[in-house]
Amino acid sequence: MDAYQRDDFDSWLATIDPAIEWQALAIDRVAEGAEGVYRGHEGMRRLWQFLREFNVEAEAQELRDVGDDRVVWLGRFRIRGPSSGIVFEAPVGYVITVRNGKAVRIIDYLSHEEALKAVGLI
Repeated sequence: MDAYQRDDFDSWLATIDPAIEWQALAIDRVAEGAEGVYRGHEGMRRLWQFLREFNVEAEAQELRDVGDDRVVWLGRFRIRGPSSGIVFEAPVGYVITVRNGKAVRIIDYLSHEEALKAVGLI
């Protein structure tokens, strides 16, 4: 997240496994044109461009280790439409599977409750 906030694509990509699968459920729900699922480093490049185009900002609130090589990242995100300038802000939760220090699977949710439920914490 620090690399994303600094707009440092190379450092951000270095934390992501080349075989990544990112299910961008929250982004898909709020932003027209999102792919929904991004795979591999090429998919991460497309996702990065999409996030930057929509001026997506994220704020971390909590990180929980839930075992099985997974963490839950809870926070808020803000999206600003590139042409309309309309701002949408909402909670977001990411369930991230990590292997060998790199993210191999990420699923995002449009609420903390959905993310926590996905890992059996509620």
